[in-house]
Amino acid sequence: MMFHIIPTMIDDEVQLLLDEAPEFRPRYLDLVEAADDHPGAAATFVELADYVAGLAQAVEEFRPALVRCLSAVEKVAESSADAEELIIWSFFDNLSPDDVRRLDVWIGPRTRSLLDDGFCP
Repeated sequence: MMFHIIPTMIDDEVQLLLDEAPEFRPRYLDLVEAADDHPGAAATFVELADYVAGLAQAVEEFRPALVRCLSAVEKVAESSADAEELIIWSFFDNLSPDDVRRLDVWIGPRTRSLLDDGFCP
C-alpha cells in the first residue's frame, strides 16, 4: 500500500482548494506523485477542471462535492493575486462550453466577474 504525502511547499491557492474540497485530495495526490512532489497551482487547477467536468456530468450524485469545489474556486477568485490565471486560464479554459453552462448555477460572484472579463464559452 502506497501512502501519499502532501508536499510541505504548497501554493496557498492549492491549500485553500484542498481545505475546501477534500474530495479532490486523492486526485491532487495522484498529480503530486506524477509531478515529482510539486505540480504547482496551474497544473492543479487544470486537474481540478477535469475533476469538476466529471462531477458536472453526474451532477445529482456528486452535487455536494461539486458545490465545495466551486466554492473553493470562488474563494481563490476572491483572495488570490493569481486568480485570473488560475481560475480563467487553468480552470475554465480546460472545461468545455457545455460544462461551463452546467456549472453556471454554482459559480460565485467574483468568479462570474472574472469570467465576464476574460472568458467566453
